[in-house]
Amino acid sequence: MEKAFKFRVLIDTAEKQDVFRDIVLKNNQSFLDLHNQIQEAFGFDNSEMASFYLSNEDWERGEEIALMDMGAGKQGPAKLMEETLIHDIVEDQKQKILYVFDFLRMWTFFVEVAEIRDADKDEEFPKISLSYGEAPDQHSKTAEDLFGTMNAYPDDDDSEKSDFDEPFEEEL
Repeated sequence: MEKAFKFRVLIDTAEKQDVFRDIVLKNNQSFLDLHNQIQEAFGFDNSEMASFYLSNEDWERGEEIALMDMGAGKQGPAKLMEETLIHDIVEDQKQKILYVFDFLRMWTFFVEVAEIRDADKDEEFPKISLSYGEAPDQHSKTAEDLFGTMNAYPDDDDSEKSDFDEPFEEEL
């Protein structure tokens, strides 16, 4: 009998309230299916790069499952979402996986296997089985959120002028 995997997907936001979705897939679906369901569940437009990372109890990044092959990494070519099936990776309940979307804004999702059960033959997959909290807008992170306030000219006083501060005069 085919198995159904329920993933609890929690988005990392600055808000105090948790925002998560429960997504259910069959064991023979791919990580690309999970990626697409996460995008739909949180109202993101799927326009940016993304990767899954196998993780440990401390949510540290491990082996990558990439949306696209961007060249060989330290451990050789990355596994691709489209080619990697859920049952090839997910071994047990409580397994942890990081999902990072948009490598500029760095939306980080904590994905945990919440349940593994027999799939009902009439059940449709993939599906969102639970939505909790309001998802942030995909473009809501600003440059200040990402990089902090940065002053391009931290010592912007005229007390220390150098020769380079004078207008350029051409010598003949």
